[in-house]
Amino acid sequence: MKKKLKIFALSLIGIAVLLFAVLIIHIIVMVKKEGQIPNATMQLARVDFGQPIDSSSLINIQNKVKNMKGVKNTYYNAKANILVYGYDNRLNNAKNIFNLAIKNNGVIAQPHVVSSKQANTGCPAMGGNSFYSKITKIIYKLVY
Repeated sequence: MKKKLKIFALSLIGIAVLLFAVLIIHIIVMVKKEGQIPNATMQLARVDFGQPIDSSSLINIQNKVKNMKGVKNTYYNAKANILVYGYDNRLNNAKNIFNLAIKNNGVIAQPHVVSSKQANTGCPAMGGNSFYSKITKIIYKLVY
């Protein structure tokens, strides 16, 4: 019984070490990339609508936004009444897209403005105090 428990414990430790090594190698490979980062100039913008939008107005707004110079894609979240679009910031900016494609469509809409507190926290998908974030910072310092 003790022998099986010891083998099980060593196997678990071995798997954990192996997975940790894979994580470290992955981070090193991603941090050490050379050349231009794909989509480095892509930016997301969000528009908050005051009420639900009917489908014809939504299609009209999305088509106008999609046809703007530099806009790559759009997504409408019906539950939250928000439109998110991605654009190349070398070709256009969020204020211009909002003013030309959304503002004068007869719907209550306002661009989402990020507060200074939100801007200081960085990427909302990866918290600054998460394990992955901390280990990435450590490896970045070691590699550079």
